[in-house]
Amino acid sequence: MKHLYSLDKSSKKYLCPKCKRKRFVLYLNNSDAKILDYSVGRCDAEQSCGNHYKPRQYFGDNELVRPLAYPKQINQAIERSVTYHKDDEVIQSMISGECNLYRYLSDLYNRNLVNSVWKLYKVGTAPHWYNSTIFWLIDNNQNIRGGKMISYSNKGKRSKYINWVHSYQLKNGKLKEFVLEQCFFGEHLIRTSQKPIAIVESEKTALIMSLKFDKYLWLAAGSLNGINFSKMVPLKGRKIVLYPDLGINEKESPFKKWSLKSMELNKKGFDISVSTLLENRGSINERREGLDLADYFT
Repeated sequence: MKHLYSLDKSSKKYLCPKCKRKRFVLYLNNSDAKILDYSVGRCDAEQSCGNHYKPRQYFGDNELVRPLAYPKQINQAIERSVTYHKDDEVIQSMISGECNLYRYLSDLYNRNLVNSVWKLYKVGTAPHWYNSTIFWLIDNNQNIRGGKMISYSNKGKRSKYINWVHSYQLKNGKLKEFVLEQCFFGEHLIRTSQKPIAIVESEKTALIMSLKFDKYLWLAAGSLNGINFSKMVPLKGRKIVLYPDLGINEKESPFKKWSLKSMELNKKGFDISVSTLLENRGSINERREGLDLADYFT
């Protein structure tokens, strides 16, 4: 059975009812993509806000009868095949100039080393969209599942401008539809590397840690909720270490969430441990700021 509602996978964000900032992702009906209610969704700022109002809560609070999930045969009719980008899009983005993040890292580390890591992870530039960095999500079969565009300042700080290549293309009439099914950033490297795998939340952090500690193959989950069974399947049989960010809320901290997730996955045959490095060293201010592993090395 499949749920009737799921979080919108596009780049659309709305005003969060709790923190009043435009970073709220709504739940949509899987059959017709209609919004359930503008109060039903999840705020991207999971540590500082944490607002997540689910459809079942909405139906309960409003004394409404909750619709049943779709039966299997209807699910199959609704589900569409995953869409992939073309190789040429990645190649073109890699020769489209230097983005701010590349320049920032080149000032910190050996430029030849940065070039090597940049090519290894196939990172691109989107000069047409705030000169953003494009983190291409390429799976272990070399399928290009998506390209996350993030704009950085010249000091390496992430700006408010975050988008997906397919969303930009849809908006500008270059695509008619696109079905995004995410994988880990860096997943395309697992077949050619026998190193233990380390997973962090941010793509930028994965690049920096690749520059600093290459004894691991560094992957990025893309978000705090970016670790799940389907994404982990290609990594089964490998030794995996998770490096969660810091957070101020102990009950809902990244460390707690990833620890629970690792226990759940280990019961299904994975070999996952969770690093306590940041958890043991992080100060209150560092937790409040949500620092990650790379922040300690830059």
